[in-house]
Amino acid sequence: MPSPAPPAATSAVRWHMLGWVFAAAFIAYLQRTAMSVVAVPLAHDAGFTTSQVGWLFNAFMVTYTLFQVPGGVFGQRVGARRAVLLYTLLSVAALASFALAPGFATGATLFALLIATRLVLGVAHGPLFPTNSGLMQAWFPPRRWALINGLQVMGLSFGGAAAGPLVSAITVHGGWQRAMLATCVPGLLLAAGWWWAVRDTPREHPGVSTDELARIAEGRAAPAAAGFDWRRIGAVLANRVVWVLTLGYLLQNYAYYFFFSWSVTYLVESRHLTLLRSGWFSAVPILAGGVGAWLGGQWCDLAVARLGARRGYRLLPMIALPLAAALLVVLLQTPSDGLAVALLAACFFAIQLTQAPFWAAAFHVSGDQASTATGVLNAGGNLGGIIGIWLIARLVEQSGWTLALETGVGFTLASAATWFWVDADRARRVPA
Repeated sequence: MPSPAPPAATSAVRWHMLGWVFAAAFIAYLQRTAMSVVAVPLAHDAGFTTSQVGWLFNAFMVTYTLFQVPGGVFGQRVGARRAVLLYTLLSVAALASFALAPGFATGATLFALLIATRLVLGVAHGPLFPTNSGLMQAWFPPRRWALINGLQVMGLSFGGAAAGPLVSAITVHGGWQRAMLATCVPGLLLAAGWWWAVRDTPREHPGVSTDELARIAEGRAAPAAAGFDWRRIGAVLANRVVWVLTLGYLLQNYAYYFFFSWSVTYLVESRHLTLLRSGWFSAVPILAGGVGAWLGGQWCDLAVARLGARRGYRLLPMIALPLAAALLVVLLQTPSDGLAVALLAACFFAIQLTQAPFWAAAFHVSGDQASTATGVLNAGGNLGGIIGIWLIARLVEQSGWTLALETGVGFTLASAATWFWVDADRARRVPA
């Protein structure tokens, strides 16, 4: 009697790819959040006002936003392996230049140099997440799209959280310039590992088994492949649901960017904590947000599987965003610093529950053009960041932190309302 055939060999290379995407997100947010940590000592050393610090934040945001869509298209065309390597090396150059600029200029000239380096950093980081969205869409089946987006956001959240204690500790003991230079090291390590390990599609990787290819193809009309076609890109740009998602993301990001740009300054100026304590305490909400992003991905995939795309993608945002607004209202009433940090953590947890629904819904309606769809989505989101960063700086200078947070309540509730117009099932899909 012949012996039974051995089981087909399997592999899990797709999860290794997700690990590299997680690392890229972690390092990008470690680098960009470092600016918010060093903002107070930088302003003190250079004599900058709060508005000037706001312009430094927004210089990054302007190019970061402008390069979302063209960067996503570029990543779709040349592939994530080459594109992310280029973005990473450019970010290292920008960060090193930012740290070294005070050795070459002072006053207005220094401010102009710092603005220039922040613009370059925005060019480097802007295309990263749209490009990696295309990579993840190619490597994972649709039933995992919310989870993998949640895990990517968890990575960036943990990177932002790490920036608080690490960068503040280096700043206290060695100065803010040394702290900024230290953020270049993980970027160089990422560049080397990324080029060695990452491939644009499963079929390009020699370690992917036939069984894994079949798993990745589940729920698709054809095996995953990175396509580039101007007609399909045009269809994404004409998709109404993509633009409604973008509006909702724009409104949500007012509160989101408070945590990544202003939370340390808020704790120093409004709660009167030291820089070192503020750096540590600011990590707590961002860590909570990372957990929220992961759980949001899990729960969103489950909701879509049970309720369908139309109700499944809506469920979390329409619950979590009003909850976040309510927590901001409570925060305004508490005099306790410890309770304030806990409320900030709960608020950001609720906000981050909605990241995966926004991004996975964009995946759902865009065919195989996730890089373009999420480029539009993230451009809108970061336009909200630009508005929020500038508006918070103006409101704080004129009226204090209370009005700035009250405005965040309005933006968050308006974001929740946009989900009434998101119907992923009826959205016009990209032509094959």
